[in-house]
Amino acid sequence: MRHLITFVVAMAVFCSSTLAADRTLNIAATEFPPYYGKDLENNGFLTEIIREAFERVGYDIEIAFLPWKRAMEGTKQGKYDGLYSVWRRPEREEWSVFSDALPANELGFYKQKSKNITFESFEDLKPYTIGVVRGYALPPGFEEAGLKTVLANNDEINLRKLHLGRLDLVLIDRIMGKYIIDSKLPEAASELEWLDPPVHIDIQHLVISKKITDHNVILEDFNRGLAAMKADGTLKAIMAKNGF
Repeated sequence: MRHLITFVVAMAVFCSSTLAADRTLNIAATEFPPYYGKDLENNGFLTEIIREAFERVGYDIEIAFLPWKRAMEGTKQGKYDGLYSVWRRPEREEWSVFSDALPANELGFYKQKSKNITFESFEDLKPYTIGVVRGYALPPGFEEAGLKTVLANNDEINLRKLHLGRLDLVLIDRIMGKYIIDSKLPEAASELEWLDPPVHIDIQHLVISKKITDHNVILEDFNRGLAAMKADGTLKAIMAKNGF
């Protein structure tokens, strides 16, 4: 009887994997180096984690790298099966289901080293002009503080403006900010610095569009693959290989 149960379970897993393997998911993403990006090795370490998690449960994925707004709208409409990475917000739960936790973002500010800027609350930042990226979710309390902000299409533009003195602060992920400065603005490396403390730590997620009929099945499968990677140390190994 035990052998029969084992056989049935094994066949169920095999059939599930076979069905999944016959399907390729179209996943949207944007440029968010070093986490993910079209021209990064393996499309970035977060892409490597997501691809591996899907492969473990029998899915192939094709990634469309798009501007953030197009990626999000396309996923809302079901043009793409899923999107990464996404911070959990109530309005986003209306059109998507969220995966288990992926590596977190530390959100905060970069500034010019020559400027003596400190803060304990957002209220302390009212004298300053802050660069933010159009379409990005803002940390809790930021928008309500009524701060002076300037919109840009991407983080690199904001950091260049900061280096030129056109902004006082840039709201950005800490690791991403360091990556952009080191790889694209090395002349600014000695002049720009991270301002402690981070204002928010947000967990990243893969989301699956609710427009996709079996969105819950896809999500459960992905979470299974991700859990296996966490359990056997593969996720940590991928991050360590990339210096995190």
